[in-house]
Amino acid sequence: MTEAGPVLTMCLSFAKEPIDVKPGACGTVVRNAEMKIVDPENDSSLPRNQPGEICIRGDQIMKGNIHIQIHNVASIMFLY
Repeated sequence: MTEAGPVLTMCLSFAKEPIDVKPGACGTVVRNAEMKIVDPENDSSLPRNQPGEICIRGDQIMKGNIHIQIHNVASIMFLY
């Protein structure tokens, strides 16, 4: 997830009023983001507690890929 940063999920056990969390859980999705887990073989959404690929969208996701440097530079230069 080189395009994401700096945070996608938060563990609620560190909140002002902590709640019990499942060991090994990644927490809840941050504000202004949407996340789902999909089956990488057919891109269908998976129910809770199933392994799969993370798909997330929101303002904290960079438009580009670390392996395509030209597109990254163009995206970053647009911000300035």
